[in-house]
Amino acid sequence: MATSIMISSISWLICLNCVFTAGVLLDDEFEGSRTLGLEHSFSSGKPEFTKRGTVVIQSLKGNKAQFTPASSMSEADIDSLKELAKKDGLYRVRIPIKDGDGPTFVSSATRACAIVESGLQDEITVNFDQSGEVLGVSIRGLVPACSGVDVPHSNLTAWKTSVEVYTTVSGPSPDTQTYIDKMKRDEQEKIKNQDGDNRSFLAKYWMYIVPVVIMMVIMSSADQQGQGGGR
Repeated sequence: MATSIMISSISWLICLNCVFTAGVLLDDEFEGSRTLGLEHSFSSGKPEFTKRGTVVIQSLKGNKAQFTPASSMSEADIDSLKELAKKDGLYRVRIPIKDGDGPTFVSSATRACAIVESGLQDEITVNFDQSGEVLGVSIRGLVPACSGVDVPHSNLTAWKTSVEVYTTVSGPSPDTQTYIDKMKRDEQEKIKNQDGDNRSFLAKYWMYIVPVVIMMVIMSSADQQGQGGGR
């Protein structure tokens, strides 16, 4: 009976440990999980944005994120995108980040031809600060350069998007306090030196005054001798 109770207790401890470990791993893996709306625009003039899908951030530490499209590209969307590419216009995206007095966005743009010629294969990068707030977004089509190739509509119906997330790390801040303390010490040393020298003007600068006086005496004596010789 005692052995049975002991085995049961050990089993409970093992289970609790497993649950605790799984909870820690789960929290660590999915910390900061959130969903961000992604909008895009095919307009060549004033941008008119529509919903493109959502970016799901699963882990900032683990750089885990994915894109889920809202819907497939319609024929009208494809025509607008290809027309924008022919004009060498910019394909724009943005992410709403705040609801206050007015909507606030972070946005980015890339050449529409790069999006078309990549067959809607693009890469989106979202940057966060250390508190987990969105700092910015960037996008690029996965082709080295636009070549003007004609892409059929069938290749432009579904987004093939990869998402990267990065957290900005603060660099070392300048040691301004040490610099200020050094300036204060230098200023105090300067004042101390000025206050410590209480000598008179003659005592400070006699080495400059004496030669001038000697020269004046010599010149005066020479003038007197010259005047005496003339009589």
